[in-house]
Amino acid sequence: MNAEIKIYVADLAAYNNGKLHGIWINACDDVEDIQEQINKMLAESPEGCKRPPITPCQLASSCAVAVH
Repeated sequence: MNAEIKIYVADLAAYNNGKLHGIWINACDDVEDIQEQINKMLAESPEGCKRPPITPCQLASSCAVAVH
């Protein structure tokens, strides 16, 4: 059995415009690593999120994501 826990983080701006853009992340990674992966995904957004968040607290105020 695989003990790795994965989460899917989706770019909601892309989703709301009919595009699927997101990444699978290992939920057991350090929070800083997870945030870095989310920032990179948002920076590559087809909807042009120009200001990726720096901290989890800033996430809600810049670009919207959904975690599944």
